[in-house]
Amino acid sequence: MGKQILRAFALRMTLRVRFFAALRMTAKWQGYFRMKKVIVIGGGFAGLSAAVELTSAGYHVTLVEQRRFLGGRAYSFLDRKTGLALDNGQHILMGCYKNTFRFLEKIGVTDKLYVQKNLHIDFLDTNGNASKLDCLPLPAPLHIASGILRFNALPLTDRFRMLRVAGEMLSGNSKSLSRDCTVSEWLHRLGQSKKAQDTLWNIITLATLNENPDKASAGLFKAVLKQAFFANRQGSRIVLPATPLSRLYVDAAENFIRQREGTIEKGCIASEILIKDHAVTGIRLHDGRVLKGDYYISAVPYDSLQKLLPDKKGISVTPLFSASPIISIHLLFNDSITDYRFAALLNSPIQWIFNKEKLYRDSSYRGLLSIVISGAHQYLDVPSEKLVDLALRELKKTLPDTTSAKLLYSKVIKERFATFSPVPGVNLNRPSQKTPIQNLFLAGDWTDTGLPATIEGAVISGYQCARLIAETDA
Repeated sequence: MGKQILRAFALRMTLRVRFFAALRMTAKWQGYFRMKKVIVIGGGFAGLSAAVELTSAGYHVTLVEQRRFLGGRAYSFLDRKTGLALDNGQHILMGCYKNTFRFLEKIGVTDKLYVQKNLHIDFLDTNGNASKLDCLPLPAPLHIASGILRFNALPLTDRFRMLRVAGEMLSGNSKSLSRDCTVSEWLHRLGQSKKAQDTLWNIITLATLNENPDKASAGLFKAVLKQAFFANRQGSRIVLPATPLSRLYVDAAENFIRQREGTIEKGCIASEILIKDHAVTGIRLHDGRVLKGDYYISAVPYDSLQKLLPDKKGISVTPLFSASPIISIHLLFNDSITDYRFAALLNSPIQWIFNKEKLYRDSSYRGLLSIVISGAHQYLDVPSEKLVDLALRELKKTLPDTTSAKLLYSKVIKERFATFSPVPGVNLNRPSQKTPIQNLFLAGDWTDTGLPATIEGAVISGYQCARLIAETDA
């Protein structure tokens, strides 16, 4: 008799637990269906930052990415021959990237960054000489003035002339930019010598705009200088990933989205944005499915967007953009050949050297250097083995230990469409994140962010799309 009572009680409790579990599940799905749905196409910095922001705000996000991995043009991959995670390209952040740091802080990865206390750049020239731009911990713009005046790679007269650029920025005088011109033209008007341009200004231009100074927009260059060097001292600090790119942000952003009921579909190709009566009705996928949401964000490059939009539907997606390439060369030596974390090269086709062992503080990356050639138009068709030879020749001129070291492995990565080319007047062709289609928004570093094609610009565009959706909903 007692056993029967116990069984009946156990059965009653089991049914009760299942009943309340069913109630909770029902409430969860009711909440899911009440949530506004956003479809994001593209899983780079722009798409991921928008998705993270929207999931935080309570939207249900579905992110589709045509490749089987996220990261857009900033990712890492496992190199089978070395067993090391290699970046597809080296990315430099700056202390003024407020939106990027907000994104990285939200997904919990700011501890995976190397952050300078003050701006410091080591310069190596092909004669074996070393110099440095070392800024004192002074308020802006005195800190950058202190670095320039002590920059002994240039004669003192050139250093004083460089302060004219600072004076131009501080005065707000735009006469020298009454029409957008090239960086070289602007610097020439400000009395900058060829040596000053070759030694410092051109390296900054290539690093921030990924274009040669005689082709790059002075207007965008001025925007970069103002944000990085004249807002506050912290803004000029160089910040670098202290781990491979995908480990820095891709994995964390994906986990963040999934933990908040978001959906991520990789290897999922969007073939058309369906539009009817000035509104998107769905995203047709290559496999025939149609994803439907309340709002849609295209976070793909402009050339990819052209293929998705039927007859453009009033959206300008044919801007006069041309691409500017970046070439990265990974060189693995049998031993460490430098103590520099990173350095800029003078009078060389190579602009930067990055020491992955020092940056990652990981002995498994011992002897691995990453070499960067920005604005690499003339090197795109050069065979990889010749680019490796070029890099080795340049390293032997600047780092003596290269001569005795043995090269174990090399890998050349050519990003032909790394960024859009920021030529004068390019901003006139960059579309807003808001489109004539009421529920379609555009994200990407190529949209109108006020910056060149940078990680910060990509994140700004993602956040702007999220803000516009929230305002539409309000």
